Amino acid sequence: MRNQIKNKINSFGIPSFSKQTIIDGFVSKELLKKGLLDKDIIVSDLNINQLNNTNYLNLNVFLRTNKLIKYRRLNKSAKQKSNTMNKDLNILTHLFKKNHSNIHFNANNIVINIKNINAFINNSNLDDFFDTFKKFNNSLFTRGYNLFLDFVKLTTLLNDKQIQADTYLLTLGLIFKNLNKKKHSTFIQFIKTICDSLIDRKIIKGIKFSISGRILGKTRASCVKVERGAIALNTIDSNNQFAKAHVYTIYGAYGLKLWISYN
Repeated sequence: MRNQIKNKINSFGIPSFSKQTIIDGFVSKELLKKGLLDKDIIVSDLNINQLNNTNYLNLNVFLRTNKLIKYRRLNKSAKQKSNTMNKDLNILTHLFKKNHSNIHFNANNIVINIKNINAFINNSNLDDFFDTFKKFNNSLFTRGYNLFLDFVKLTTLLNDKQIQADTYLLTLGLIFKNLNKKKHSTFIQFIKTICDSLIDRKIIKGIKFSISGRILGKTRASCVKVERGAIALNTIDSNNQFAKAHVYTIYGAYGLKLWISYN
């Protein structure tokens, strides 16, 4: 990962001492995101700042349904709740400190600001999206109803500009990863329904999704694109978001891309 980042930033003419700082910061953020994802916590936005030898870690996180169910069970006892909170805080500082001794991170001088974006879910929109996508529950989410609930919540948050495009694309990748080749066509129809539903609410002006790979298990790779609305890629002041991700399945690797343009 470090070598790939070095090759990308060499063309900017950045001094050598600044390059290492940029690389360490980027690797720290990616490893922290991955570590929290393993704990069923999706990081939508992450910023690391340092002021007067104090590290400030600002996190916007989405708690997946598996995590919420776990905490509801543990919260029955105040003692269990206290132990769980202390344990999770120790895990968070350990994830940040692990494998980063070369950037002189001091876990004793850290201020962690966590914003739980689950609290910003609009219940009215949540019910509407649930009714729209429940027809795909039996075909795409046969073994993951909690994943379906996560998808509906994140769709609501995306419509309200509460999450980034890469967070939403991560969820679409998790859905696609568990599908067999016979359901690829259903997944494309599923994406079209998503695009139509978001455009109809007038908050998102344009949305475009593309998937490339061996669609339907064909021997040769192809690309399928779904586009709704207008996306102004040549305008500087346009409110656009872009994300891309790779999904690895038994049928090979697939590339997913997502463009979103807000009004």
